[in-house]
Amino acid sequence: MGLKLALCQYQAEIGNVSANLNRIMTTLSQTKSDVYIFPELFLTGYGADCSSLSEEVQYAIDRMRLWCLEMDVAILVGAPSYRSNGVRNSLLFISSGETVRYDKMYPARSGVCSEKGFMKGDKPMLCSFKGMTFGLSICYDIFFPEILRSYALAGADINICIAASAIQTKPYYDRILPARSLENLFYTVFVNGIGVSGDQRFYGSSRLIGPLGNTISELGSGEEVRCVYVDKEVIINARKENKHLDDRRIDINWRLDSL
Repeated sequence: MGLKLALCQYQAEIGNVSANLNRIMTTLSQTKSDVYIFPELFLTGYGADCSSLSEEVQYAIDRMRLWCLEMDVAILVGAPSYRSNGVRNSLLFISSGETVRYDKMYPARSGVCSEKGFMKGDKPMLCSFKGMTFGLSICYDIFFPEILRSYALAGADINICIAASAIQTKPYYDRILPARSLENLFYTVFVNGIGVSGDQRFYGSSRLIGPLGNTISELGSGEEVRCVYVDKEVIINARKENKHLDDRRIDINWRLDSL
């Protein structure tokens, strides 16, 4: 059992929700896949002033819901979400059956990447589509292994990590993404943006990493859509070969501050 995923590595138009939505629709019409994945905050563009875009964002979500229902596909896309206490940096999983929202739990707050205007998310989020289970994460979240381990223990087959990762951070992501797959024995899908926003230059290099930490497919630094295939049997076989999830010591209290 498997799925075809389209890694949609694009440069968003900053503040132009309509143009970015049209890009999504064009991709769906020109590329055949089960799931389409777009970068962090792609719907508005990373670095846009989101304060006045709530109506445009909601219209775009409603349109994508209709497309997913008509085409029986799923779209994962980064977008701001609006709550009474502020705006959150979110990953939307839109399918024919439901819309799931994951709010970034660790907004970046240092260096060239600063998301001080976004409220923190407060919980991990799983969703399922056509027999596969997805854990959701955004960019800097990948540095916090407890998020992804919680997904693995809850039965996730794939971790989706959308990003607006600047070129200065590429060496760190190159190291950590394979480790997250291997330690949790699931696929990791990383979809990064490209182009420039303020002082940030995004480097692309979107990729699919297998459950043993092997890079199956990696994109370059330009705009590209790459279709990849994920197979549940690959995960099952990886977990037969490597037993470290089963061998976890659950009899130990790992909270040293509570001893």
